Amino acid sequence: MTSDIEYYKQLSKKVSTEQDKIDFFDQNQRAFYVDIYSDNWSKMMETYAKTENLSSEQLNKFEEMKWIEMPEGLKIFAYDFCILNGFVFTGVGK
Repeated sequence: MTSDIEYYKQLSKKVSTEQDKIDFFDQNQRAFYVDIYSDNWSKMMETYAKTENLSSEQLNKFEEMKWIEMPEGLKIFAYDFCILNGFVFTGVGK
C-alpha cells in the first residue's frame, strides 16, 4: 500500500489545472481507494451532496455511474477532497 501511495503522490505532483484533476480521476480510480481502512470516499460523497444540495436519490445515481461517466464537477471535488486534502496523501498540496 505504501508504494501505491507514493506512486499516486508522484503522479499528483503533475496535476495543476482543473482538466489535469479530471484526467487524474479518470485514469487513477485506485488512488481514491488506496487506503482500505479509510472512509474518505464516503465522506467526500456526503460533503459533495451537501455542497451541491443533492437528494439521496441524486447521490445514489452518481454512485451507480461508471467511473468515467461521473460529472466533471464531482471529479474535481473528489480530487481536491481525497487527493489534495486527503490524510493519506498529506503533503501533496503545493
